[in-house]
Amino acid sequence: MRTQYISFRVSYIEKKAVAMAARETGLSTSEFARRAALNQKVTLRFSPQELEVYKNLHAYHRNFKLISNLIKSPHYYKNEMILHELQEVITLIRQHLQKFEQ
Repeated sequence: MRTQYISFRVSYIEKKAVAMAARETGLSTSEFARRAALNQKVTLRFSPQELEVYKNLHAYHRNFKLISNLIKSPHYYKNEMILHELQEVITLIRQHLQKFEQ
């Protein structure tokens, strides 16, 4: 149960910036400040469109990984250029997915 108060002064612009950041995460200003001060994870809530993009990106990552595995199999004629390009795409997609997961 929270019964204690902490207050601190900020400029008008800082107050607006904190309020905007809190709104983007779906938290109250005080909850956002509490989590930030205690080094707790503060995650953004995604819009329905952003969630759809994340799901599609995840599906693309899986599909490219499957294609890469197929090309690496002994039953397929190996083309090093295709393997290199696929690895680049897989790496880029993985990097973007990790940004979402943070």
